[in-house]
Amino acid sequence: MIDKNLLEDMSRISIHDVAPSLLQDILEVEISGETAAQRLENYMAQVGNPYCFRVGKTPVKISFKSCEETLDKKIKAYFSGLKI
Repeated sequence: MIDKNLLEDMSRISIHDVAPSLLQDILEVEISGETAAQRLENYMAQVGNPYCFRVGKTPVKISFKSCEETLDKKIKAYFSGLKI
């Protein structure tokens, strides 16, 4: 099981504080498992920190903005605002 506090700590790590050679290249990650939980555990075991990784030779740091709206609501708002 993934610990929420550990994930929060991982999210605060700066990409500049980690040597690129220590980051997992996600192009080499192969995810397996029958359930979503098993696939997540498998991914986490391979990547280590899901917020800092490499794509080839490029270091990547991802983050998410806290908000109250769900992705579903944001997608609906986006598409309803398109002029067709």
